Amino acid sequence: MKPTLAIMMASVILTACAATPTTTMTAGEGSLTTSAWQLTGWSGHEIPLGKDRNGGEPVVLRFQDDGKQASVSGRAWCNQFNAPYVLRDDSRLTIGHAAATRMACPGKAMEFESAFLDKLQALDRYKITGKTLELHAVDGEVMTLQAAP
Repeated sequence: MKPTLAIMMASVILTACAATPTTTMTAGEGSLTTSAWQLTGWSGHEIPLGKDRNGGEPVVLRFQDDGKQASVSGRAWCNQFNAPYVLRDDSRLTIGHAAATRMACPGKAMEFESAFLDKLQALDRYKITGKTLELHAVDGEVMTLQAAP
């Protein structure tokens, strides 16, 4: 009787593991690090999408954590950046001061980048729903990013 019970329990566990996972995640470093994230929305800001004739690229974030140091890097449209980050209490996110390249960009691009990098330091929490990442700032602004293909 015991071997039958063990087989049934293993079957239940395997079925649960194979089930479709819930689409909303508010925690887990792995969830942030599993994809590159492209900025598609930011309350009150026009997002430069795709290659721009002024040399801009899509705004993309990549979260990495090697177990010793966690960092976020990417492109802030014209320049590349890198900054440390800390996750705490499940969905709390703090991003430190970003170091960025200093390519000359058109004035509008520089204004956007400056605001973007400043806002990264004002983030308080994150939420992942399916392939969408929301970054919430302490002032209520929300950045929306999509998992890059």
